[in-house]
Amino acid sequence: MGKRVTLRDIAEAAGVTTATVSYVINNTPGQKIAPETRERVLMAARELNYVPNSAARALRARRSRCVGVVAKKNVAVPRFSQTIRGIQSRLEDLGYNLLLCTNTIKTAGLSDYLLAYLEGRVDGVIFLGKDNVGPGPESVEVIERDHVPLVAFDCCEGASVYSTVDFDYRGGARQLAERVLERSPRRLLYIRPDIDTPQERDRAEGLAEALESHPETELVTLVTPITLDNLDTWDLRYSVGNTPEGDELSARFAAQLRDAVDTLEAGDAAVASWSGWTEPIRYRCRERGILTAELANNGESSFYPDLYVRLPNFDAGVACADELLSLIEGKPTSARVLHLTSVLDGTRGVYGAEPR
Repeated sequence: MGKRVTLRDIAEAAGVTTATVSYVINNTPGQKIAPETRERVLMAARELNYVPNSAARALRARRSRCVGVVAKKNVAVPRFSQTIRGIQSRLEDLGYNLLLCTNTIKTAGLSDYLLAYLEGRVDGVIFLGKDNVGPGPESVEVIERDHVPLVAFDCCEGASVYSTVDFDYRGGARQLAERVLERSPRRLLYIRPDIDTPQERDRAEGLAEALESHPETELVTLVTPITLDNLDTWDLRYSVGNTPEGDELSARFAAQLRDAVDTLEAGDAAVASWSGWTEPIRYRCRERGILTAELANNGESSFYPDLYVRLPNFDAGVACADELLSLIEGKPTSARVLHLTSVLDGTRGVYGAEPR
């Protein structure tokens, strides 16, 4: 084993004092460090493969029987709570504990979850990134260098240094659209967020593939006011309840939806990209003979659209746990895709008048 890198080594490489290095490495509050100096110190630490003392003491005599989960999500949202429950269930069956970690930069410029691994507090990490984005480039360098067992969920990234678990959004959208198109609607209203991600592109492509063999159906796309910038506001209703900002956003969304549906006729269809998005229009659609469908449903609605694809969120959590445990055992990385094969019929009889 080579000589352990010290703060003095970093100071010499960065051209600063050891005190400055200590302030930067430990995020010491109250110290005024120029941004360029801080970055120079962190870059030197990375280039020298610096590992904090506590991590060096822990490397890696025994396993912790604990897995870190990075959840940069509102875990009150049914989709994410179902996924985490799947992870937890599988880990409990195999005698592992779960530790919630963050993606916050901590000691030596390392993310919290990487520090947890290097210090021996977890044996590997499952990453549920914000806005479905995986680990950043600097974290990927550490993952590769230190062989960190990591699984990224629903990031749609072709990574090689860590494993991935994703949904086949394209195939699921195509299959649901084919069921909708069996009814030969004259117009199909597609309701989607104002978000450009691989997941949204896959859904749109699956829908377009199904429509290729149905030129008689006109596709009308409604882009809602839901964006990455206001997504946290949209999701707050699952945790803290209604907020003024959330109510205003929901009102805009519902009004836009109803205006678009008013242009449809009996036999047409309204297909939403996200779970629960047809709820504001289901009564009036059903009364007028308009089909409702959702490409991704999590089961949180009081009643269901006519057709929907139920996301296997719990099963996805189990798959993430299995893939990570495989990495911990020294097996190679993999890219696992869960196919969305079941289009469910949500019709459950006759409903009363639309609530006011």
